[in-house]
Amino acid sequence: MCDCGVDFALHHLEETRAKGLRGIGCDLSLDRRSLLKGVAAGLLAASLPSALATPARAAESGRFRVGFIAEPAHGLHFLAKEKGYFRDQGLDVELSQFKSAGEGVIALKAGQLDIGTFGSAAPLLYISQGVPFTIFGGMMIGGQAIITRPERLEELKSLENYRGKKVALVRLSTGDVVFRLALKKAGLDPRQDFTRLEFPSPGTVVEAVLKGEVDAGIVFSPHFSLAEKRGLAVAHFIADFHPNYTCCRLTANTADFQQRPDEYGRFLTALIQAYRFYRTNPDETVRIFTDALKIDEDVIRKDTYTRKVFDSNPDPLRKGTLEFWQAMVDADFVANKGYPVGDHINTSVYKTALDAVTATAPQDPVWAEMQAYFSANNTERG
Repeated sequence: MCDCGVDFALHHLEETRAKGLRGIGCDLSLDRRSLLKGVAAGLLAASLPSALATPARAAESGRFRVGFIAEPAHGLHFLAKEKGYFRDQGLDVELSQFKSAGEGVIALKAGQLDIGTFGSAAPLLYISQGVPFTIFGGMMIGGQAIITRPERLEELKSLENYRGKKVALVRLSTGDVVFRLALKKAGLDPRQDFTRLEFPSPGTVVEAVLKGEVDAGIVFSPHFSLAEKRGLAVAHFIADFHPNYTCCRLTANTADFQQRPDEYGRFLTALIQAYRFYRTNPDETVRIFTDALKIDEDVIRKDTYTRKVFDSNPDPLRKGTLEFWQAMVDADFVANKGYPVGDHINTSVYKTALDAVTATAPQDPVWAEMQAYFSANNTERG
């Protein structure tokens, strides 16, 4: 069969990626074009009869292909790889960078990734549409902001003033859900009272705000801090509307997760160890994040520790994830509002990993804190 459709999708992905993340780089262990071609095949397969769809490559024992977004909040992946925690667990982990949650979840669904780290909105939306995903851990809490030009700052401090405005964002943005719900609570109809303009990447959102093509934009760290360095201003942090909202979740294809729970547990063990390092070694953490993302060290330090606009935490946060799902329902973000998304959240594999790590040093204050955090933020189910 001719692969011209795949080539067209590949060209589109290459073109949009070229317009995407500005000033951010990452050394990828997968060949970039091969991965993009796989994603493009998944895009094409989504529109073809099942008999013609390209089959996903089967998962390999001990190997994880992990997708992430280029932001410091996803840095537990970088730490676990740099410090050898994945290797110590007998895992071969390949990290691949994506510019948006929408692009990444397509790759996960197509079987081009084993684990996706792509917001809360994207995986929950797909789950509600019947896609067999399992959320089994976390990576990020908070971390988005609304940016605008400085002369618009005071005006846009008030949510009522977004009526009639144009707001740029990346499709399937977690911040979009929280912002829509905040507007609804402020008396606006988020479907009619302002215009949402979807852009392919946070970098293009920033450019649209800078050029005055839109009134404001929603982006995640480090893009709002980089935008501030270019003269823009933060009108709101999305956490102003929903404190400690659950963002990026670790998501897997359910069949693979059920076939090798021990390996997923070892993956979580490495992230739990990385979390302790992130908490106790800020200087080296900043260096590792800076090397991985190729952006200014002062931005990494500011967002990660000084201003602390996010928290990186591998906890599955079942309660917070279900609260975010309810926000999606209340914001009219989903059609199938009664879907039992809780059936797709697994907490037991994480708890087993955390208990095993804790047993190695029961008096360690970080392990004790993580145990208490798990108890407060998860139910027994899962």
